[in-house]
Amino acid sequence: MKAFLRKRWFLFLLLFSVGLAWSRPHWLRPITHALDPRVVVTTALFLIALSLESRSLFSSLIRPAPALWAVCISYGALPALARCAGWLLPDSDLRIGLFIMASVPCTLASAVIWTRMAGGNEAAALLGILLTTGTSWLATTAWLAWGTDSAAAAEAPERMRELALVLIVPIGIGQLSRAIRGVVRPVTHYKSVLGVISQLLIVVMIVRAAVDVGDKLGEKSVPLTATAFLATAAVCLGTHLAALAGGFWSSGWLRLGRPNQIAVAFACSQKTLPVALLLFDSYYKDAYPLAVVPMLFYHAGQLIADTFVADTLAHQQPKSSEAFPLPTLTESLDLESGL
Repeated sequence: MKAFLRKRWFLFLLLFSVGLAWSRPHWLRPITHALDPRVVVTTALFLIALSLESRSLFSSLIRPAPALWAVCISYGALPALARCAGWLLPDSDLRIGLFIMASVPCTLASAVIWTRMAGGNEAAALLGILLTTGTSWLATTAWLAWGTDSAAAAEAPERMRELALVLIVPIGIGQLSRAIRGVVRPVTHYKSVLGVISQLLIVVMIVRAAVDVGDKLGEKSVPLTATAFLATAAVCLGTHLAALAGGFWSSGWLRLGRPNQIAVAFACSQKTLPVALLLFDSYYKDAYPLAVVPMLFYHAGQLIADTFVADTLAHQQPKSSEAFPLPTLTESLDLESGL
């Protein structure tokens, strides 16, 4: 039981925090709204980038095809799928929220750890994640300028600058910091602590969104019926799983090999909630107040569903395959990270 709680602590904390935010939003509102989302996201990205081993990234550059294919699906098929699936939702706010979530880059920590758990090529997943993150200033901006409203197109240059500063700069500084003498050893020693800090920062962003959802649901001007609530959960989970399955099977058709199939599946389908919340808070909060709901549902769906997917893929792995071992308990601390 103790090992189970250590492995799933982030998920339990997330569920408790979201439940508290929805039931008692006034308790948490002074804390969550006192923090600048840009500072929170930038700090979390820096800590994660600081703990990433550059050797894993360089090894994936030798064979970049799986990572490039994951990027194509993540920034090509998935936003288009979300745009189409959004018409199943009864409200424009919900459609916009799903589309924003599908247009942001992949997560950093969780996609890599889930890939390793399932027996996949984590180096390919890492490269795909960094490629989506590094090109988000262009790809995310282009999709949102096309798929939302005319005001979004006018704000495109500002959004590109903001995403570049928030995403590229902290990752670059984090990786460059590893070249400083005396940095790698303590960072490696306290890697799990840095992971916990970054995840707690992510919880702050999630709780902030949950407080907003609780406030909006309490307003008569923006009602959300139980049917719309369930439909949003189903469409968000279905969109994520469709992208995951599409990445896995299409990689098989391209003969990329099973470890790379697994890497593509997670890297192309998982999306980072903090960046979506940052965009929502900066550009869409007033016009589409309920857009935050599908963001939370997509994130929660990938956290829960991918745990079972990874376990299933790991059990299907040939017994003789030892190239990509399962993570240790310490490494598993990063499992439920939402970034």
